[in-house]
Amino acid sequence: DGIRGLVRSRGLGDVYKRKGDYMCSFTFPKKITKILMVAMLFLMHQNSYAIEPIIQIHKADQSGAYGLSLGVSDNFFNQQEFNWSISYNRLQDINVNWNDEDIDFSLDTVDLMLSYRFYPKSYYKFVKTLSFEFQAGVGVAITENKFLWPELNEEKIFSEQGDVNGVVAFLVHKKFTKEVSMHLGVKHYSDYSEFGDISSVFLGFSYHFGKKTGY
Repeated sequence: DGIRGLVRSRGLGDVYKRKGDYMCSFTFPKKITKILMVAMLFLMHQNSYAIEPIIQIHKADQSGAYGLSLGVSDNFFNQQEFNWSISYNRLQDINVNWNDEDIDFSLDTVDLMLSYRFYPKSYYKFVKTLSFEFQAGVGVAITENKFLWPELNEEKIFSEQGDVNGVVAFLVHKKFTKEVSMHLGVKHYSDYSEFGDISSVFLGFSYHFGKKTGY
């Protein structure tokens, strides 16, 4: 129809959704793909001591909003306290109000994070299984979200592919075995494009494989 004609195809892998006059275009920008591949290959080449796949389930600070993260983490140069991570993140049903309309969007990002982990020393066995992690980095939007208002002939873009937003997180890890850990955390985007601040609490699991450094 005429409204859909306003959105041009961005190539294979595009997905368009329509809810009234809400449109969401999702694709993975080629430039970002190349940057991520180069960064990941470099980091893995420099150090592959304890690659750590991660899965997380998120509950955002808005009613009904939830999400999922899939990522991989590793430490820097055999230093278990300093880590990097790359993850794909999807938050569903993030609400924004525009022209007295409540609109729900799906947000997809790739987060690039650097972190510091603190391992407490204690005589108590339970405390020794804990670690605390602070993360800081950027989230790169891979979703374009916009709303068309036909009666007013207006278009509002809430996020564009390639938008870069700051993000921080705090996690508490509980180690069950040398390989398996669970973590509970909170994540915060202080200013996500036109959506404003977005926070979520999450529960995740990770599995260490490869050479271990201090586990």
